Amino acid sequence: MKSFVKHVINTGIRPEYPFEEQKKIRSLNVGGLIGAVLAVTYCGLNIFTAHYLLALCYFLLLLLIQVIFLLQHYGARRLVRFMGIFGIIIFCGFIGLGYQNSTELLLLSNVAVIVLLLDSWWLIGVLTLLDMFAFIFVCIYNAGHPPLIEPLPPSRNIISVISFFVLTGMALLYYKYEQQRYRERLEALNRQNEEKALRLENLNRAKEKILSILAHDLRQPLTSMKSLLLLDEDLSPDLFKDFAARARNSLDNVLLSLENTLRWSHTQLKGMSANPRYCSVYDILDQLHDQFTPQLQEKQLSFSLSVTKDTLAYADADHLAIILRNLLSNAVKFTPREGSITATVKAVNGEVEISMADSGIGMDAPLQERLFDLEQHFTRYGTDNEHGTGLGLLVVKELTELNHGRVHLSSETGKGSVFSILLPASAT
Repeated sequence: MKSFVKHVINTGIRPEYPFEEQKKIRSLNVGGLIGAVLAVTYCGLNIFTAHYLLALCYFLLLLLIQVIFLLQHYGARRLVRFMGIFGIIIFCGFIGLGYQNSTELLLLSNVAVIVLLLDSWWLIGVLTLLDMFAFIFVCIYNAGHPPLIEPLPPSRNIISVISFFVLTGMALLYYKYEQQRYRERLEALNRQNEEKALRLENLNRAKEKILSILAHDLRQPLTSMKSLLLLDEDLSPDLFKDFAARARNSLDNVLLSLENTLRWSHTQLKGMSANPRYCSVYDILDQLHDQFTPQLQEKQLSFSLSVTKDTLAYADADHLAIILRNLLSNAVKFTPREGSITATVKAVNGEVEISMADSGIGMDAPLQERLFDLEQHFTRYGTDNEHGTGLGLLVVKELTELNHGRVHLSSETGKGSVFSILLPASAT
């Protein structure tokens, strides 16, 4: 029953209609539904009391309401509104004159219908005057003339008066309900607009940050490399070989920084989704070891790997490779020559913990608090003056959380750092 009533009330409403237009359609449907219930009730009452002509009038009113719903369904909005307004004037005026049962009181309620359904003020004024003229005419005529058809018992006047107050009360309650609904809709739209404004502000800040990084942090190491390349004719073969190795390592850092910048900007501007699957942590770390061998050898760093080959993490394999590459690059950058780096993987309470520990320069507590805060974005030079954008750890954090994991840092100045990430070991 509830779904049927909801369907009737929403007859003729289209998603593309403005909210105000939908409210008018819904109001007319509510009035039509109440009118249909009253028409059926009075039709049955008049048949029971042998007032068959009056019962026929209410039956015709019921048919008019059905036609209004049908036209409403097909989108004839203005037509059905005028049909409803003039239908009330004609029906109440005729019944009031024909039976003198105070039905003309419903013409007063019709003023609310006119105001609620129409937009044009001059049209509202004209129809209101017409409605009031019909009401006054019926009252004056009934004061000095007998009913045109037949008199009804006084109880019918009481029923008409009760119907008037009931309909008026229901109209006021429904108007209050629609106003509350309208306020809630406005509040929801305001919240959406505030959220959109906040997202736009964040996007603008992200764009500005990206441009700042590209304009300064990436340009500086590339400019330095270009300057050194211009001196190649003045270098001896041994110095040039040494320079080439350094240039290669520097270029690797620049490329990783550029990838981090592009990856981070993509997540900020367009968002990113993970495609988790079971992937071998050992295979990824082993490939990274091979990839970073030149840099490890350049700084004479030892790298040890403590992980079994069957250890699996449930994460996006590409994301995990980016996460571990950034952690290893960070360890290489901030570990002095002849230092050590250790990658450890172990299972912890249904999760896989991957730790990257180094014997590097470490960091104090205030510095640790700034690492994952974009608002306090900063960069540090490595132990061999390596440079980066400072986005590597932000990328690590975002990709880890995207894969339902978390990042933990333990560090102390002069005693190295341990970055740990915890990822699901299974899909459940």
